[in-house]
Amino acid sequence: MNQRKAMLVVFAAVLLCGCSENGTAANEPAVPVFVQQTVQTTVTTAAETEPAQKYMEPDALSMLPAETIMQPEQINQEEIGIYFTSEPISDTVFARINGISYHENPYISRDDLRYLRVLHYNPAGEIRIGELICNKQIASYLLDIFQALYDAQYPIACMTLVDNYQGDDEKSMAANNTSCFNYRVIAGTDTLSYHAQGLALDINPQYNPYVTFGADGSEHVSPQNGLAYADREMFFPMKIDHDDLCYQLFTEHGFAWGGDWDTPKDYQHFEWNKLQ
Repeated sequence: MNQRKAMLVVFAAVLLCGCSENGTAANEPAVPVFVQQTVQTTVTTAAETEPAQKYMEPDALSMLPAETIMQPEQINQEEIGIYFTSEPISDTVFARINGISYHENPYISRDDLRYLRVLHYNPAGEIRIGELICNKQIASYLLDIFQALYDAQYPIACMTLVDNYQGDDEKSMAANNTSCFNYRVIAGTDTLSYHAQGLALDINPQYNPYVTFGADGSEHVSPQNGLAYADREMFFPMKIDHDDLCYQLFTEHGFAWGGDWDTPKDYQHFEWNKLQ
């Protein structure tokens, strides 16, 4: 055997011994093993690059302030009801409202009220967290109504406690803020409002203003930046009328609409009229 042939024999022997991990001679070629490892590595890499679905859990959402913008992929649309909650007034919430929208009185207690968290769409199509305080008698109805409005992507400009406006109803309305409980009297009177019992809501108040009429036929519109929207013959977004979904849902659940009153005309206002 010449030198060239001897080198080929040694090289072949090395190949045969190296293909088997248990030290026996292997007849299977190395190529299939290489292909199998390559495919396995490719699949693993692809799986790692797929984004994991991360829904926002209700407990985590409850820590976020009202009007936080939520991304659609953060919300489990198949179990949307878990984001519409009612609970007794916690110490944290009570600290926010005590002395502002809530005052000690003989008519309504802290235990009579409930703190609601909901989701709503704003006019820009963003999903936001909303909050309300209401009477416990209507809490379940409001959750049903606001979930139906959310499902329909009905626009609500803003929904946060009136306490964020120092309990000032005019400021809250001017900000187009949807609100419920506020221990106050009816504007221009000494009579307690249904809001003082948590039994009335004002929805998108800038676009659905409160209109009173003077003896001379003059109109007074509140909030002032809602003056243009006192003309109910005009079409504009968020206008509540008899064809509006908001009107239909509230009246189906036993609420009266202030837009049906002769005077004043309170187009933003729904109040519970089925006291148990």
